[in-house]
Amino acid sequence: LALDDATGNVVGYVTMLSDGVLSAFIPNLEVLAAYHGQGIGTELMRRMLEKLSRIPNIDLLCDPGVQPFYARLGMVALHGMAIRKRDIQFD
Repeated sequence: LALDDATGNVVGYVTMLSDGVLSAFIPNLEVLAAYHGQGIGTELMRRMLEKLSRIPNIDLLCDPGVQPFYARLGMVALHGMAIRKRDIQFD
């Protein structure tokens, strides 16, 4: 989590799923828009990748527009497949 020291509010987070041996998946990196450009996302990812330093396969899915961000962290673009059911509403 990234917290705003002045308010104590969460302003960003990153999540990860892993088998602890071979593979890890990072499904979420989010930073509130008001906090973009302050290095928060970079630091969250840097810390996560450090925790995963012994895991050989680290994957995430992202839109093409943010691929340069992840490339700066050492990630490379690959091809893959996914299903996105954007019409599903959560209560």
